Amino acid sequence: MNIKRSLVKFNESALPESFVALAVNVSSNMRPYHAAILIRLNNVNYLHHYGPIPVLQENFDTKDWYIYKVLDIITADDEDEVGAFLQHCRRVSVNSKMTYSFIADGSSYNDAGEFVSGSGLPELGTCVSYCINTLSTALIDSDSYFELDDWDDSDISEVEDLDNYGLRSAFRKYPNLDKGLYNAYRKRITPLEYLCSAFINEYPIRKDDIHEIIDKVREQIVKKLTKAA
Repeated sequence: MNIKRSLVKFNESALPESFVALAVNVSSNMRPYHAAILIRLNNVNYLHHYGPIPVLQENFDTKDWYIYKVLDIITADDEDEVGAFLQHCRRVSVNSKMTYSFIADGSSYNDAGEFVSGSGLPELGTCVSYCINTLSTALIDSDSYFELDDWDDSDISEVEDLDNYGLRSAFRKYPNLDKGLYNAYRKRITPLEYLCSAFINEYPIRKDDIHEIIDKVREQIVKKLTKAA
């Protein structure tokens, strides 16, 4: 596993003309804070992400700090595979009505891009949830992208304001929402953990496997963005 070589700063070097990658936006203090799926098809970039609404940005280009890792489960330079996934993302972005909340419950989007709840909850989630819901069933032969029982609400205290915002948003939109069910799936998978998952090809992905490499990935992000790599 060559983390240094596999992590790429947006448009830093020549890459395949077509691929799918997990991407994160990185703040000035070198912390990943936003998750996305970067799709390149015939040298045109698309960014599939949620924040504050579901969107597929076409002809995506930016001076912001984006770091990504190309996914191995879609063949790079295979226009058919990449194009099919891009169309899936188009359908998801048109149909999604996600409301922000720290929920991860194994939901997904079907072939028509329609939300399929994994828990009985409505479409709630974060940028990470949106991306893994898009990946699930579209790319992997597994019930879930992550082994979600490995995660809990322990990391939510770092983003308490966002958690409170998500709680208000969810119960404003769904006033009869089951609080017990909501709390059962209230958990946070961080954007950094999401990026690390691109290095792992056994599903569902375990938290322990991610945390075996998370420090090395964090270190390479800093090096990439300080031009020390």
